[in-house]
Amino acid sequence: MKENKINSNIHISITAEEEIKHITLLYGDPDRKLPEGVSILDIIKDCLTEDEYKEYEELFTKRVKTKPFTNEIKRKIDHLDIPKKLHYYKLGELPNCHFFIKDHFSICDTGTNLIDFLNTDFSNFDEYFVWFTKFFTSYIRYFEKNDIENLKIDKSYSYSEIENLGKKYFKSIKKDAIQVQKIYSEFVDYIFIKHPLENSRAMTNKIRFYIYYTSHFKILKQYVTDFQIDDTFNYKIFPEYLESSEEKLLEFFTTGQHFADVYAETNATSPSVYTILYITLFKFVEENNYIIKKCKNCGKYFITDNPRVRYCDNLFKGSQTCKDIGNQIAQRIKQENDKVYGKYRKIYAKKAMLVKRNPDIEVYKKDYENWKKEAKEFMDAIRNEKKTYEEFDEWLEENN
Repeated sequence: MKENKINSNIHISITAEEEIKHITLLYGDPDRKLPEGVSILDIIKDCLTEDEYKEYEELFTKRVKTKPFTNEIKRKIDHLDIPKKLHYYKLGELPNCHFFIKDHFSICDTGTNLIDFLNTDFSNFDEYFVWFTKFFTSYIRYFEKNDIENLKIDKSYSYSEIENLGKKYFKSIKKDAIQVQKIYSEFVDYIFIKHPLENSRAMTNKIRFYIYYTSHFKILKQYVTDFQIDDTFNYKIFPEYLESSEEKLLEFFTTGQHFADVYAETNATSPSVYTILYITLFKFVEENNYIIKKCKNCGKYFITDNPRVRYCDNLFKGSQTCKDIGNQIAQRIKQENDKVYGKYRKIYAKKAMLVKRNPDIEVYKKDYENWKKEAKEFMDAIRNEKKTYEEFDEWLEENN
């Protein structure tokens, strides 16, 4: 194989963090110089976690050999290729830079790439272009032969050259990306949002993953089987349940039966970023430490360890985050709900007083008991998020 030949395989190692090694586009300084104000120390800091950097801060800043590096720290620093390393930027961060096709290694928090994919508006060229350049070689299969032949590893390309490539294949890549995005969004929603068919509190995210994977295998197959692995890693499928209905699978899991072992070893190689995203979701669910939710304000997906959180930390308006806006909305709703609850207490007191003053009038007592029972059922439904205070307010108006 030629040294500069494009290899579109993406290698992913999923441990506590998401490690991706692949050949892709990086946006950087064509002179291979660090920009003013950026030091090698900054680059080292970027590749380490905050805790790792703090542990070795004295060694990095004063070069005092107080302790040897762990193998993990050595591995991360070796991947930086200092001092040959380019300093890379986010798209739009700095003008007049070039793209380079490079062998790249990155570490992200588990699930980050999946969330980025789910939140990308592929109909918006700018958002599509960020994703396109990040996983560039995964989309080379869309390219015409002459475009592929012009691509060389370590060669620099002007922004306009890559932008024109992105525009040329925008329509076809966008169509497929939106289709996969819809499938994966439904997959994620099924796992992390209680399904209406469920009748068991014992249902776990792992089981939901298995149910969706198995019942939708025909749709998922082209995305979830296109990889090579060093060690087994997948759900062991019962052949008789492959592509079964959700109802049948739910019955299987809620009758006390259990599925076979889950294997989640780390090394997998695939030419498709969509397969890598499936592996990411698999590992995310298998670790079971965090959940994926959809922000009630902006509608974008985010990762949290708190099932009660409804809003993300993304900026939405000016310096306000969705969480800031969510707090304002929650406060306003609370005030409105307090008014409705106050109305409920007044009607309750009025009906109770009417019965107390007229103990011999049976119709008052019967009306009070029926009203109290229905009001309690309504309040229980509100607590279980099956009804709203607004609906309760309408009911109170009709039954005061």
